[in-house]
Amino acid sequence: MSSNWKINQFEPGDLSKIRLFFKRLYTGIGDYGSIDLFNWKIQENYASTGIINLIKDGKEIVSITSLTPKFIFLKGKKEIVAEIGDTYTDPDYQRKGMFSLLINQTRKDAETKGIPFIYGTPNEQSLPGYEKKANFKVISSINVRLMVVPLNVSPVISRKTHWILGELIGYIYLIYIHSLYGLKKFINKTNSIEQIIEFNKIPNNWEDFWEKAHVSYDFIISRDSKALEWRFFNHPNKYKFYILEQQNVIIGYLTYRILHENGITQLFIADYLFLKGNERKLKSVLFKVVKDSTQAGVTLIKVWCPQNSPYFKIFKDFGFMDRGNVPVICYNNKFSSEVQSYCHNWHFTISDSDNI
Repeated sequence: MSSNWKINQFEPGDLSKIRLFFKRLYTGIGDYGSIDLFNWKIQENYASTGIINLIKDGKEIVSITSLTPKFIFLKGKKEIVAEIGDTYTDPDYQRKGMFSLLINQTRKDAETKGIPFIYGTPNEQSLPGYEKKANFKVISSINVRLMVVPLNVSPVISRKTHWILGELIGYIYLIYIHSLYGLKKFINKTNSIEQIIEFNKIPNNWEDFWEKAHVSYDFIISRDSKALEWRFFNHPNKYKFYILEQQNVIIGYLTYRILHENGITQLFIADYLFLKGNERKLKSVLFKVVKDSTQAGVTLIKVWCPQNSPYFKIFKDFGFMDRGNVPVICYNNKFSSEVQSYCHNWHFTISDSDNI
């Protein structure tokens, strides 16, 4: 019974045990659960110290969940919110009530910290538990879509047939991709004076861009200089960060991360945002991303985008294919009901989650 299990609050000494827990159990893409990652998002969090709750059997961690505080702008008003995630239970300890025990306690801990809005992006296995046992529900109006562009089909075909056939078809497909995006770039070529600049730190004029950008959205997690410095430049993993400027004025940006796993190289567009009226200029940065991808041998480019976002059609026109819904959930309380009733323009990318 769940009442027999004790919830342990995270202590710094647990970091190495958490790393070993995820090393043993996590089967997804990337090096997940590292000491640096949890130290970054929990202890070095720019908004507020995060929460990790654990259940142990003896000295061994058998179940975990975390809460990462962030700032959000709701109709222009700044509020503190938090993402719930890292919800894992050792398969040998599943169906013992640990999941709901941890989720509900972590939600209560957030409310004690004065955090009124708790959201998450659970996988297929976790979603039913959140809905049935913890009073979370899917935010239907946000409708985030996973969108992909396959660039190199050789590894996939080689696995299913023969490596020679995979290399041949992959080579032909790569020629097609180069020709397609070469043509797209030519068609979209303009005489504009924008320039794409790679940055390894937040530029001095960032706040001017952010103040103009966030007012276009009812719901957007903070991308001010402190938030982005923490999210991308202080992150344990490396991101490429491109800014589009016009006459020394920032009009948009895009950042991505490349992950390698089992012979497959995936590029995740973690975040993007452009000033209202300049959204279509995202394409010029996407051409740069495709060029980087072919040089890095990327198999697949992935991005998250709400379906009612102005960027959705831009990604579709560029060649991204819709591969289904990404459920975004929130704890069902009065505050979250109000948020959903008056928020219609959502900006939500994969960087607003713990996934990348």
